[in-house]
Amino acid sequence: MLDKNRSYHQKETGVAIIGMSCRFPGGANTPEDFWRLVCGGIDATSRVPEDRWSRKKFWDPDPDAPGKTYVDRGGFITEKIDRFDARFFNISPREAELMDPQERVFLETAWSAIEDAAYTRTGLWGRSIGVFVGVMYGEYALYGARKIIEGNPPLPASSFAAMANRVSYYFNFKGPSIGLDTMCSSSLTAIHMAVESIRRGESEMAVAGGVNLSLHPYKYLLLS
Repeated sequence: MLDKNRSYHQKETGVAIIGMSCRFPGGANTPEDFWRLVCGGIDATSRVPEDRWSRKKFWDPDPDAPGKTYVDRGGFITEKIDRFDARFFNISPREAELMDPQERVFLETAWSAIEDAAYTRTGLWGRSIGVFVGVMYGEYALYGARKIIEGNPPLPASSFAAMANRVSYYFNFKGPSIGLDTMCSSSLTAIHMAVESIRRGESEMAVAGGVNLSLHPYKYLLLS
């Protein structure tokens, strides 16, 4: 979370980071945990968890094998990403089921960042606070295509805009609310846009960051 009114280098930038939250592979669920991973040189990658997709079904070490990926590792959050306290965020169980897990995770971490900044939902209600989310690969909707073939609605959705809009709606933020995809620079671009929004006076504060969960084998097949 960024704030124009509190800065250690007010004359230089006028913007300060006042709250942080994260969720990374290797059990790094706080900035302190993540820093310990970095300082320890720990490899937090792992094989594809079976609760994501079947490694045996989609993996082949031969790069030329059709319909296969030759990569079977990645950076995966080990906690169950389908666990979500919908009632805490006033979301119905049915709606939560259809939400992209990336949307759920970003909402949770946004809450934690705001809490880390010592603010409450009530204290920020209706203020000109921007939300900028870097995100890529809307894979969750691909499960909807399968459900159509199986004749088994309801259909899950994956909207980049909703990942920002959900936070803005829940906290009643009145600043810009933008989901953006610039591939690997998405999070950095989101932070850049948040800082510029604060400097231009569009936002008095901003929530900025990114989310990227590997949810479907399609991404691995495509990149291979």
